[in-house]
Amino acid sequence: MLSHEDNLLLTQVGQGTPMGALLREYWMPVVQSGEVEPGGKVKRVQLLGERLVVYRGKLGQPGLIGEFCPHRLASLYFGRVEDAGMRCVYHGWQYGLDGQCLEMPCEPAESSFASKVRHVAYPCVDQGGVIWAYMGPASPPPPLPALEWTLLPESNTFISKRVQECNWFQALEGGIDSSHISFLHAPLHHTDSEVTRELDRASFGVGEAVQTADRAPRFEVVDTDYGVLIGARRSWPDGRHYWRITQFLLPFHTMPPTDRDERIVQSHIWVPMDDTKVVNWMVTWHPDRALTPEERQVHLEGKGAHVCDFAPATSEPYGDIRTALNRDNDYGMDWDVHRGKMFCGIPGFGVQDQAIQESQGIVVDRTRERLGTSDAAILQVRKRLLGAARALFERGAPAPGRNPESFLVRSASVLLPPGASWVDGALARIVVKPGGQLTLA
Repeated sequence: MLSHEDNLLLTQVGQGTPMGALLREYWMPVVQSGEVEPGGKVKRVQLLGERLVVYRGKLGQPGLIGEFCPHRLASLYFGRVEDAGMRCVYHGWQYGLDGQCLEMPCEPAESSFASKVRHVAYPCVDQGGVIWAYMGPASPPPPLPALEWTLLPESNTFISKRVQECNWFQALEGGIDSSHISFLHAPLHHTDSEVTRELDRASFGVGEAVQTADRAPRFEVVDTDYGVLIGARRSWPDGRHYWRITQFLLPFHTMPPTDRDERIVQSHIWVPMDDTKVVNWMVTWHPDRALTPEERQVHLEGKGAHVCDFAPATSEPYGDIRTALNRDNDYGMDWDVHRGKMFCGIPGFGVQDQAIQESQGIVVDRTRERLGTSDAAILQVRKRLLGAARALFERGAPAPGRNPESFLVRSASVLLPPGASWVDGALARIVVKPGGQLTLA
């Protein structure tokens, strides 16, 4: 369990909080690049408790600005997109991409007031089909992480995102929990070959793990310069060890294990909207080829971890990515499937995860939990984040894991002889560059 104070440190992300300060040291995704066009419609978003508007200037550069004009707090959602900035429609105040007020046409010509006003705004870049923002104090910002999928042709990737109505960290914990697949996502009987084939089609490696019939993996964790490397060992029928290897990349990226043969990789990015909501980004990619129409269709149908079926859009931040299956309709729970076929009758891995994570409450009270050996990865990731947040907040220590090249890693699954090093045995699968090495923390 955690103390009440540590739980608050982990979960609170607003201005002035230690964890909020840590998260601001890293680039975070805002919207997909195609969601805003030059001079076109803007979008309301919310990040780390701040309501913001993302737009693309007429000259093509993306921008992120505080939603409410500092003059009289009118919403810039209704503003006019300029060549490289925004103009409030209430009194015509104009802001550059950096938030500096450039013009106040309602003020006398001789006024110098505009030079004294700078609105909240954050630098943005396009990479990998996503607009990224840096909300921290460094100027210039640190380099973007070299995440493999952001360096590939967009035909090789499939990206989705959705809002979850819970704190960011309990959602992230689900992304590093490799033991729950034997239950939440599994058939009632591991010998149900029809279901396990469908599981493998929907989410690579899950069917393999279910077929081992080993529901109690043994965990080992290793700190790296970019986060935590997590190994979950199951017994394979021929006596070898089946290792499913998960990556945690600071501060909010997770990569669940792949299967042994296919090189398709998946990742989540858990970006807090505030203390009670998180945007769950998910990316699926193949490093060597375009994804096939069939592979994309699995994700569009919501049979895997992606969720692409949304409720009617609202005007709230990220109001267009609230899931159609949600708390109000019990996530589409099918009680017949629940009784006779699957361990959980909720359709689709992604909705199953969301339902359970939200069922824990808006913010989990970790003073009440009872953890076991299968929670080793969760404990280690908590330790890394708590330590980094305290070090930054109390001593001004640099945020760890910001070497861009360190992020060139993948998840994996491998079969190894008993006693073999799982880190060495999986090295060729988990580093992107041939001959690459892991830097341990």
